[in-house]
Parts: sequence; C-alpha cells; structure tokens
Amino acid sequence: MKSGLGFLHTYLYAVLTIALLGLTDAALRLLKMTPLLYVRIVPLVLFLFFFFNIFSMAIFRRHDLQRIVFVLPLYHIISYIVFLSLGLYLIITGYNPIWLSFALIGIQAASSLFELGFSMYLLIKSDFSPAL
Repeated sequence: MKSGLGFLHTYLYAVLTIALLGLTDAALRLLKMTPLLYVRIVPLVLFLFFFFNIFSMAIFRRHDLQRIVFVLPLYHIISYIVFLSLGLYLIITGYNPIWLSFALIGIQAASSLFELGFSMYLLIKSDFSPAL
C-alpha cells in the first residue's frame, strides 16, 4: 500500500505539471505567442502522458487504491482521445471558424483548472488519509 501512495504522489505531481503546461499553452495561444519549439514539444509530452495514464491505472489497480484515484487517469485518456479525434476531424474537413479557437482555448483552460484542483484535492486527501 505504501508504494501505491508513493506512486500516487508522483502521478499527482505529474498531473500538476501537465495542468500548468495546459494553462501556459492556453495563455500563449490566446496571446498568439507560441514558439516553434514549444509547439513541437507539447504534443509529444501529452502523447507520452497518455501512455503514462494507462500505466498509472494499472499501478493504481494493482495497489487497490480507492476508485476516486482513477478519475484523473480516465479523464486524461478519454479527453486525449476526444480532442485528438476532434482535431483530426477539423483538419480533414477544414472547418475553422474564428469562435472555435476561442472556445477550445476556454475549454483547455477550464480543464487545466479542473486538473489542478482535483489533483491538489487528492494530494491533500492522501496526505491526511491512510485509507486512500
């Protein structure tokens, strides 16, 4: 159980990092300041994080952690698939109205804030609750 909580903390700190990266990305896109290297690195990091979430779910299950711990990995896996599919669809169809980029930036910022809040909640709960 102890190693499961240690990995949980590692995972939650990784989620905090990804959430801050998402907020930074949303702010840079809103200000139309996206450096070329940054644009290349962020999708790669998110792609690797997708597989890290699948691995994390297996570790959480192996250590019999509470179900609330599975919320973030499932959320990341599902949102990655949905937004990748949406992006591919929009590229293939060429549909790109002006309001869509602002809506996607808003969704990205809101989801990053959710990730920040929920991971902080789990960090605090796991520090004070041995049952998690």
